[in-house]
Amino acid sequence: MEQQHAALRLGALASPHRFRVVADPEGFPIIPGRYGQIEWYCDGVQCWSCALPGQFALAVYTDRPRLFEKLWAIPGVKCHQTGAAEMRAVFSPEALEQVAAAIKARHKRALSTDEARRRGFKPTPRAFSER
Repeated sequence: MEQQHAALRLGALASPHRFRVVADPEGFPIIPGRYGQIEWYCDGVQCWSCALPGQFALAVYTDRPRLFEKLWAIPGVKCHQTGAAEMRAVFSPEALEQVAAAIKARHKRALSTDEARRRGFKPTPRAFSER
């Protein structure tokens, strides 16, 4: 149930930017990137241990130490856990685009109508007839 709520909420945030959202092994949504991933963190309701209490929050995970400083420099990103070679930080949805650019988040592929025609795909049937 919590995974479904998380998937809907993260999907709504990711769709205007066309980020790809996939499920992790536990069923929670993530936005994969070349240098890390953006994860669901807190819904703002059950946040007894949240770094951003009372707020909807996302987390970014990376195992690229050279990226740590770049992520921490983004306004609204707070360090949550740091190891020798991996890091997890919490941020508000307002910083999603900047964090996604830092980890090079993957976008959904879009196919233009000309490219679809070139590849031989049939046009989508219309709900009304064109005369």
